[in-house]
Amino acid sequence: MADLNHLQSLLDNEAESLHVPGAAVGVLFDGAEHVLTTGVTSVDAPAPVTGDTLFQIGSTTKTVTATAIMHLVERGRLDLDGRVRQYLPGFRLADEQAADRLTVRHLLTHTGGFLGDIDDGDSWDTSALAASIRTYDRLPQLFPPGALASYNNAGFRLLGRIIEVVYGEPYESAVRRIVLEPLGMNDSFFFPWEVATRPHAVGHAVREEGPQVAHTWGLFREGMAEGGLVSSVRDQLRYAAFHLGAGGEEPVGAATRELMQRQHVEVGVPWTGIGLPWLLEEQAGVRLVSHGGNIGNLQLSTFVLAPEHGFAVTTLTNSAPGKVLAKLVTDWCLEHLLDAKPQPVRLTLRDPAPEYAGSYDAGQWTFEVDKDLTARFVLRPDLVAAGVEGMPDMSLALVEGGDDVTIATDPVRAVGRFLRDDAGDIAFLHLGGRAARRIR
Repeated sequence: MADLNHLQSLLDNEAESLHVPGAAVGVLFDGAEHVLTTGVTSVDAPAPVTGDTLFQIGSTTKTVTATAIMHLVERGRLDLDGRVRQYLPGFRLADEQAADRLTVRHLLTHTGGFLGDIDDGDSWDTSALAASIRTYDRLPQLFPPGALASYNNAGFRLLGRIIEVVYGEPYESAVRRIVLEPLGMNDSFFFPWEVATRPHAVGHAVREEGPQVAHTWGLFREGMAEGGLVSSVRDQLRYAAFHLGAGGEEPVGAATRELMQRQHVEVGVPWTGIGLPWLLEEQAGVRLVSHGGNIGNLQLSTFVLAPEHGFAVTTLTNSAPGKVLAKLVTDWCLEHLLDAKPQPVRLTLRDPAPEYAGSYDAGQWTFEVDKDLTARFVLRPDLVAAGVEGMPDMSLALVEGGDDVTIATDPVRAVGRFLRDDAGDIAFLHLGGRAARRIR
């Protein structure tokens, strides 16, 4: 086995170089768990990150929500292809036909077709999730259910509400009973008052002078099902071990775990496919089943399984460059532990064309794409005022032979594509798994 001291050195050096104040890494390999940490939980009140430090894991929570859903499916209380209105009578979308056709499977596979990134409220009341769902008739229907995969946070709020109604308890307590308690995930929480009394990381915005603490929590109660879990790296390893088969039949059995990790929707880029709701990729012949999370570009995490190898690696961080750090950690592990070194292939590029320039609306932000295919990430002003961190400009380039795009400065893989309507005109920019509709 490779010497994990080398991984520790990489973690220490790259975290400092990238301005990631603190990080925790968990590796599961050959039946043994390994925890590596670096840095501090906060630059304002420095405490060392440990294996018990709590981080906001963001959208990896979606897989926990899905595990609870599949628990109910196994027990006959939900039908995977049952219509949402079967469980939430009176549910409405802007498109009546879409609302009538929408199924649980559509939600799990990000194929609901309605706008997926929506506003958060500011309530911690038990009615917050139900109140959010009642506003879905205002969401634009971008395409029919099942027609296209576009990453959809709003769909997971809807799954959270289905859990509440079918299980008869608030989402958070239902998930604790169904998933967290059976797996011994005793250091995983949803509410800030539970986290406040335990060692936890806070998010940082990276400025010219270095990382600065962001005085914000992140999601409120209606967003718990899509990304609200706060967890330790040790608990994430317990969760990984279960989904790799090192556990019993609770909360779901082996056949259901395999079903969740199987491709249900072909995507193209940036993933090869989507499971229920795992994001599927392959590296050097190794099948990867993964997810990750991002809370306001302040706390970022990754979670990667290689089921055929009994392998997992998870990285929890407390600043935006943690995404880069986690990729370095994951690639090191795949290369040195699984002999799956990435094989970079330089794509053939073609010149930009005027037809691609325009504004593409993703709901909470737009991509302003100029004639040179530089995509500027423009947050809505109210989100900027609320302290949400933006993203740097992306220099895109067209891949020869179609409408796929790559990063111009590192053209080794496609990261998205432009989508055309029936008339052949550019209608969407599908980037980062999301379809942003052209508005200009």
